[in-house]
Order: sequence, then C-alpha cells, then structure tokens
Amino acid sequence: MAAKEENFLPRLMKAFTVLEQQSSVNTKDFIDAIEKLFPVFDHLGTVFHFAKGEMNSKKESLVKVQSQMPTLDAVIAADKKTNTVTKKNSGSRNLHRLLTAVLFVSGLLQNMAKDSATTLRQAASEAYDATLAPVHTYFVRTAVKASLYLLPDRATFLNSIGETEETAKVRAGEFAPKVDVFVERVMHLFEGTSMPQSDVRFLPSAS
Repeated sequence: MAAKEENFLPRLMKAFTVLEQQSSVNTKDFIDAIEKLFPVFDHLGTVFHFAKGEMNSKKESLVKVQSQMPTLDAVIAADKKTNTVTKKNSGSRNLHRLLTAVLFVSGLLQNMAKDSATTLRQAASEAYDATLAPVHTYFVRTAVKASLYLLPDRATFLNSIGETEETAKVRAGEFAPKVDVFVERVMHLFEGTSMPQSDVRFLPSAS
C-alpha cells in the first residue's frame, strides 16, 4: 500500500494539532492543513469531487492574501473593517466555507468511528446535514443527497485512505475532538455574522 495513503490520517492529525496549539492561527499553516484534508474528497464520489474543486478555489483566495494577512484573525478583521465578511469570494466568507468543510470531514470520521455497522452513506449523510447542508440551496442539497447513494462501501473507503477498522477508530477518535475545538475557536471570530447560502445552484457532472 502506498505510503501516502497509509499516512493520510496521521498527517492530517499533525497539521491540525499545529493549528490547535496556536493562539492566533497562522494563515499559511491553515492552508497547509486544508491541502492535507482535500485528498479525502477523492474517495467520496463525483459530488465530492465537485466540492473539492469549490473548496480549492476558496483556499486559493487565502493563498493570495497570506503575506498581507498572516493570521486568520487578520483575514476576518480586514473584512470586518470593509464590511465584506459576507461578500462573495471575500477571504472571510471563503474561510467560513472551508471551516464548514473541515467540520464535514470531522463529522464523517466521527460517525464512522462510533459504530462499525454505520455505512459510509449514513456517516456522510449525517455529517452533511449538520455542516454543509445549512449553507447549500435546496437544489444542491437534493443533488448531494441523491449522490450519496453512489458512495463506495465502508471497507472500500477505509482501504482507500490506508486505514483498517481498528486504526480508523483510534485515529478518528483523536483527530475529530481537536478539530472541533479548533474550528469552534475560529468560528467565534464570526460571532454576530449570519453567513448567506452558497451561490452554487447545481452540481455539474464530473468530466
């Protein structure tokens, strides 16, 4: 098995542990963690390939400003100053969407770790409802829900990320709590701001 697949969750854990330990989260370190997160979407079917593309474009907006805004606090503060926190493609709005995607992955892993009888579709559906669904339109939610039936089975997914039932349970149990605490801390910076729904109206087929 390829080393990069075997090391997926450990690498992810290390990246988010770095973020969790920072009082003001470094923008470059956050981008690095997001890049380590993205490969999981490659194993979740067509609809999540699309999500990966959407998230990657949002990540790139942070790459462009990281030298001027070295911390996530600075990204949000700058947009608050110009009243653009909720503006399409602003650093803050894109950051919020990325954090939501992080919570989706964390929730997916937690759901799978809780019960070995939980299918990937069940774990993904529950995680989606709790994280990404609230910022998606009705049509996108409907498309995602339909696409969940095309997800691989649990064993295939775990094998694709280089995990067994035993290792996934341990690593997900370590990863998810740290991520949730980290995201909650950053989300607190958005307090008092209501984020609008995504502008995406449909999910194109993968080419």
